[in-house]
This record gives sequence, structure tokens and C-alpha cells, in this order.
Amino acid sequence: MNSMLYFDNAATTKISEVALAAYDKVSEEYWANPSSLHREGQKAKQRLEDDRNEIARYLGVPASTLTFTSGATEANGIILQNLLWAPKSQSVIIPSIEHNAVRGYERLLREKGWDVVSLDAPRGFINPRQLESALSDQTRLVCCMLVNNVLGTVQMVEELVQVVRNFQMRTGRKIHVHTDATQALGKVDFNLTKLGVDSAAFSAHKLQGPRGIGLLYNTDSSLVALSQGGEQERSLRPGTENLPAIEAMTVAIKDAFDRFDEHQQRAQEINALVRASLGEVVNILTPKENSSPYILNISTNKFPSEVFTRMLYDQNCCVSSGSACSNNAKQKAENVLSAMKFPPSIAKGSIRLSFGYDTTVEQAQQLCTTIRQLIRM
Repeated sequence: MNSMLYFDNAATTKISEVALAAYDKVSEEYWANPSSLHREGQKAKQRLEDDRNEIARYLGVPASTLTFTSGATEANGIILQNLLWAPKSQSVIIPSIEHNAVRGYERLLREKGWDVVSLDAPRGFINPRQLESALSDQTRLVCCMLVNNVLGTVQMVEELVQVVRNFQMRTGRKIHVHTDATQALGKVDFNLTKLGVDSAAFSAHKLQGPRGIGLLYNTDSSLVALSQGGEQERSLRPGTENLPAIEAMTVAIKDAFDRFDEHQQRAQEINALVRASLGEVVNILTPKENSSPYILNISTNKFPSEVFTRMLYDQNCCVSSGSACSNNAKQKAENVLSAMKFPPSIAKGSIRLSFGYDTTVEQAQQLCTTIRQLIRM
């Protein structure tokens, strides 16, 4: 096996040829600042708004609700950091299975006097009754990621939002609901309006777009800018827009939505193949139902996850032991899996296999053969 087998698409995907071509084309033809009033600037401004409208059409939301950011991390940060502007500290609910782009704010919020309520999620799913019990008159924000980046479970966000809205109706006080939908865009079928969330975060590089560009969907008019500068992005995210990257993201989203069924069928086929091939030699942690076909978490009692990922890399297989954003952090995905009520022995031996649009059945078969050989050594 000479070529590298890449199964870490939940960390990032390779930019597609069409997205890269779009980036180059816009860099050449729309080089002016969209905020400039001259003809070239207004030409770039029109292209920017055309892209926003195109993405809004695919997401089924008003274009005015979309803000271009540097990625989902910044989009999440805009929501979480806005709590620091509140006249008094109150309460926020952050499940233990959230990405560190959300959970990383827990310490700062506590230092500023906020009560941070954590929720476990057995086998990857938040219990609506547990959420209801956690809500209080002081709750101002509830976070619930749509697709978990470690296990791949698809959260019952619509049901959880309804729990919050029912409580909100009884108290008459607004609660903002935010979802990190980074692993969902172009990978699972969802409708932002139907979900009922106030905001959502997305990144382009998870679906063959470029790194360093993303989206914030937001319907809360009370949000304020966290940085100062120009009036770009309705002053919520000042700074000259990265138009080539925005164009490339738009093309990547269009391609992902237009070919959704094709990609979904292939991912489901590969997921089923890996489950069938490895089911007798590893523990498969990702449930078959209510999970993304693009993420499959497995565990072996034979090797710790860090050791197993290195062994696979030595065999030209790229996999992950957790979120790439926390690969330098101790225990990585173990805490997330512990919050999902998996035994420590299972959590310590877990690795994440994540598939992409260009992953082939042959590559998946090669990966399975390699994993079986290593386990039987």
C-alpha cells in the first residue's frame, strides 16, 4: 500500500477543483475592496451579495441572517462572547459533548460571574427532560451542536429547541439557542428554519471549500460587534471581506447540495462496509440510527488511541483520535466520550474514521484490512 489513505475528513477536507478554480477566478476578476465606492469596488460588492444570496437560497433563510466569518470557531465565538456584554451575569447551558470552540468559553464565563450548566449526553444524545430540568429563570443561552464531531451523532435539535421555547413561553424571558452545525453542512439533511435555532455556525473546509472562511446564521438583532473597524457585514464582523474565499465557499456549498444524494449514498455504502468488516474486531461506538454516515468512531481494547493512530499512520492511513482542534490537549476525545457514558477502557482506545465526498470503497476496504491486521498482530 503506497498511497496515503485519508480518513480524517471531519478535521478538514481537500478543497475541490471547482472551489479552487472559483477562488482563482474571483481573485483575478474581483480584486477591489467591496467597501470602495468606485466601479471596481461596487463590482466586488455585488459579487459578495450574490454569493450571500446564493448560500441563503440553499440554506432556506433570508440573506440578511448570514454573516461571513473566518470559520465556525469565530461564528461560535461571536455568540458566546456576546454574553460578556450583558448588564449582569446569569446562566448558560453548554453540554459536555460540545466542540472546544464552544466549551472553551466555560472558564471565561465563570470568571465573569456566569453560571455554566453542563449536560451529559448518554451515547451522544442530550435527554430533553434533563435539559428541561436545567433551565431556569436565569438561563440566557443554550448550546446544542447538530452533529457531534467525535461520535457523529445527529442531535435532536428541533426537539430540544421546543423544550426551550415551551419554558420561555412560561417565563416570558428570551433564551438564545445556538447550534454548532459545522459537521452538518452538506453532510446531513436539515432545515434551519424548522430547527428553530437563533443562530448556527458553519465552516467551508468541512465540505471541500477553503480554510479560513465560514458563516454565522443569526436572527438575534441584539448581537453586538466584538471588534471595531469598518461597517462590513452589517458591522457585526468588521474587516475587509475575503471575497475569493467566500466565492469558493459558495461554489463548494452549491456542489455539496446539488450532489447531496449521490454523496450520501456513497457515504452510507462506505459506512456500512466498514461496520461489517470491523464489527468482529473492534467496538463500534457510533450508532447506526440518527448519526452522520460520514463519521464512524471505533474502539479497541488492545491499543490506546494515540498509539493506534500512529500505527495506522505508519501504514499510510490518516485517522484521528479526536478533534483536530484539540489534538494538543490531554485526553482529547476521552472527556467527550466519558460525557456520553462510555466506559474509560472504551474511551481510551477510540479512533475516529471520517469519510469525504471523494472517499472510495476500495480505500475503505484497504483501511479495514490494515486495521484487522494490526489488531491481530
